[in-house]
Amino acid sequence: MTVQEIHSGDRSLRVMQSVKTRILITLEIFAVFAIFVVLRVTLTPTRIVQWELDNLEWSYSLMIIFVAITTLVIVLTRKNWADYGVSAKNWQTNLDIGMKAFLVSFIPLGLGWGGAQQLGLDPNKMGGGTYIALMEIAGIAVLLWVLNRQKTIQSGRRNLITILLLLFVPIVVALAMRSLSVVVVSTVVWQFIFSGFGEEFTFRGYFQSRLNQAFGRPAKLFGIQFGVGLILASLLFGFWHAFNTFDPAVGLSSFAWGWALSTFVGGLFFGVIREKTGSLLAPSIAHGLPDAVGEGLKSLFSWM
Repeated sequence: MTVQEIHSGDRSLRVMQSVKTRILITLEIFAVFAIFVVLRVTLTPTRIVQWELDNLEWSYSLMIIFVAITTLVIVLTRKNWADYGVSAKNWQTNLDIGMKAFLVSFIPLGLGWGGAQQLGLDPNKMGGGTYIALMEIAGIAVLLWVLNRQKTIQSGRRNLITILLLLFVPIVVALAMRSLSVVVVSTVVWQFIFSGFGEEFTFRGYFQSRLNQAFGRPAKLFGIQFGVGLILASLLFGFWHAFNTFDPAVGLSSFAWGWALSTFVGGLFFGVIREKTGSLLAPSIAHGLPDAVGEGLKSLFSWM
């Protein structure tokens, strides 16, 4: 056997191993996601989850279960936690990026969700979802411009203080109106920690990172290196939110495909930040902070 034949055989073996790895990881991803969906559908009607929804507005137990499963799977893969974005490296810069992304998020939130409300569009349906998705795309364009101009930050104290002050806005307003309730506080806590950091840990931390390990990040756009992981994780993120209107226990049996579309694009927004920073801190701030403040005020004023 010639040296050329040996090298050719080695290449073929590496290709076969790469294909096998991609198939196995893809099956792993869909298996974990399927477990999440089954647990969500079966546990939502249970007494404890319904009690949480009735009294706290959100289910803490479900998110704890999802994060626990994600953590277990990551441990079993025996990879470094930093490979999944769990790292304090460059946290000051990443915190600054998260705050800037929070400001950019006013485009899809204000013009998108707010605009859909003014136009009488239902975010759960494709018309409203498409409109919001377009505003999300505009937000991604601005985000890419911001990320391209980002500089290294040495101190994160100002951003930390700003985040804390913003999180207290719904609570302070509720106190001033003498309307502070468990639901207001619960909404701020759940949206910032459980939804913001919890969902990012699962979708951008585990799903996106794991797919990147299998397929790599061969594409590059505006200085952002990415691959299949960004797209597929965002699709799973969108499909997950289609279940927001699916709760047969209370008579809801439809899927929010419009919401799925807009959150798919929203997943791209957070996923781009994940790829740029290599950390979950920035996308978690960008995800959790606007939802905590906005949903907190919404629960206080009962905005629709």
